[in-house]
Amino acid sequence: MSFFSITLILFLIMDSIGNVSYFQEVLQPIAPKRRRWILMRELLIALLTMVIFFFIGDWVLDKFEISETTVRVSSGVIMFLLAIKILFPGTTNVRSSLQMEGEPFIVPLAIPLIAGPSLLATIMLYAHDDNLTKMVLPAIAIAWVCSVVILFAGPLLTRVLGRNGLIASERLLGMILVMLAIQRLLEGIQLFAKEYAPTIAAFLDKVTGS
Repeated sequence: MSFFSITLILFLIMDSIGNVSYFQEVLQPIAPKRRRWILMRELLIALLTMVIFFFIGDWVLDKFEISETTVRVSSGVIMFLLAIKILFPGTTNVRSSLQMEGEPFIVPLAIPLIAGPSLLATIMLYAHDDNLTKMVLPAIAIAWVCSVVILFAGPLLTRVLGRNGLIASERLLGMILVMLAIQRLLEGIQLFAKEYAPTIAAFLDKVTGS
């Protein structure tokens, strides 16, 4: 995977465009100056959470002796499931199930809307991949900065695109995520076939020979 692909995937999983309307709704009762401060605080908490999971990801997966093949297939499945939720949110999406009272702190803005389970799992999986490790932290930083810009420009985006425009943009990004997820899944299957082909062939020879 290229650096651009990793950055794009992390940005898409953060789903900042899809979160614009919900963030504005949650922060609406708060004074504008404090609203911006709260938004920045929550985004920084999300960034810190992502960095922590990056550093513990390799250790956790090593403890469970998870192979690179498993990492690739798992990351593809996770991305695909998230993309399906973006394309077909229904009534069971994360935002619709959250209940917010008072000023937000960590939950629900930082976690799970920005640094959600899918994003953290993906970061852990990438951290475990020796070919990707060096690219993950810079990719997290760039994807996070893009999300910061979008969420701070939320009111402007809402006026320009409207609610329907934001939904359409989110669906388009969901389609891109589906394609990236399938590509990642196929890479995992190809690696599995290459790694276990001799074993499978030997087993089949033994079965057919007996």
